[in-house]
Amino acid sequence: MAPINQYNLTYHTDDSLWKGLLESIFDDFLGFFFKNADEIFDLKKGFTYLDKELADLFPDHEGKAPKYVDKLVKVYTKAGQPKWILVHIEVQGQKDRHSGLRMFTYYYRIPDKYRMPVTAFAIFTDASETFHPAGYENSFPGTSILFEFNTYKVLNQDENNLKNSNNPFAMAVLTVLITLKSKKSGDEKLFELKHSLLRNLIRGKIPPKKIDGLMTFLRLYLRFENPEYNNKF
Repeated sequence: MAPINQYNLTYHTDDSLWKGLLESIFDDFLGFFFKNADEIFDLKKGFTYLDKELADLFPDHEGKAPKYVDKLVKVYTKAGQPKWILVHIEVQGQKDRHSGLRMFTYYYRIPDKYRMPVTAFAIFTDASETFHPAGYENSFPGTSILFEFNTYKVLNQDENNLKNSNNPFAMAVLTVLITLKSKKSGDEKLFELKHSLLRNLIRGKIPPKKIDGLMTFLRLYLRFENPEYNNKF
């Protein structure tokens, strides 16, 4: 029997957690990054998740587990033209020098298939303080390209601002930020932090269905070394 690759196992767990979370609170994701989201997007029409179509456009290389999570979402607009756009989200958990090129490749392949506008987000959940690519640039005499996309570095966020936010997506970001900061804290300290996050979540005015999604993310993303703490939590 082949040995279990712990990185692959962790990646697939985080992959499922992020994808499930984004689908349960995607309207809050839009509201987090677009302050006037309810004026731009027709949120009442719901969203269409095009993960299968995205995978067909950019299959995994040689069957290896990637270091990122991707979502492609069809979102209706209120402006009328265009009637809808595509939101591409990549959540990346490790440094990858090819990030900009990969985002650019998605950017030209997606509209090549759908012929509709795309807005792209890269969310970096890694522990590096210096890694934060924000575009892709290439040039040769007479030809050049500069591609820029939305970026969000979790490690650089202010913990208090996230705690004071009423947006449920801020709670997810806070969970990731605390995970990054508490890797050497030990289970007892981690339990206190996790319990504090849980109290804040329950006190917030969040619909029960969204609380379920955030609870799952909090419970499984922020991991204890000792399994007994899972039962205690």
